[in-house]
Amino acid sequence: MELIDIIHKSLPQIQCGRCDTPGCYQYANDIANGAPHDRCVPGGAKTLDKLNVILDKSIDNVDIQFGPTIQEQKVKIIEDDCIGCKKCIGACPVDAIVGATNLMHSVIDDICTGCELCIEPCPVDCIEIVELSSLEAKSPRDNSQYYFDLKESLKTTAKRKKLANNSPENLNISDEINLKIANRKIDKSAALNKMQSNIVKEDLIKLHEFNPNDVSNFIKDKNDS
Repeated sequence: MELIDIIHKSLPQIQCGRCDTPGCYQYANDIANGAPHDRCVPGGAKTLDKLNVILDKSIDNVDIQFGPTIQEQKVKIIEDDCIGCKKCIGACPVDAIVGATNLMHSVIDDICTGCELCIEPCPVDCIEIVELSSLEAKSPRDNSQYYFDLKESLKTTAKRKKLANNSPENLNISDEINLKIANRKIDKSAALNKMQSNIVKEDLIKLHEFNPNDVSNFIKDKNDS
């Protein structure tokens, strides 16, 4: 197992970004490349001790300026108060909140790590913290890096290319089409008669079980009369 993976496994997997790095794996990568390993305040002394052993270093305390800590928890949206602004959806690092504009939002309990990043952007203060047992908090956090990476991979940073303005060209094409339509020599009366004749033929065959020869004779007699 590579050093980055060993470090990453020792982190609490909350994806809170309080270490000033967006994502636990990303922080593990920074640590492996020499960044201080005392910034995971949510992991506390337990995480720091593990990292001291892995890195063969000795730091006594976590750097509290990267706090505060995060307990075993998840968040819950007070749905009656939610205005559907989507600000919490954008803030969630693991896409644990679902909803649409102006519609009620909900938290997916199986994914929420309790990182609290959705609380501050909420303009109506409708998100509350729910305490969990260590076992209840473990499963979402164990899977959090997958959902974090998935959300990151779906982000689009490239600006959409501006569509070319082809209005003059489109107008020319439209004028050509309209000119062709205006110059078509269509006998509307003949076209109408042909359409009516086809309808009569279909009815004779389907409804009256005429064979093609009987149909031709019937139409001929009608035209002669």
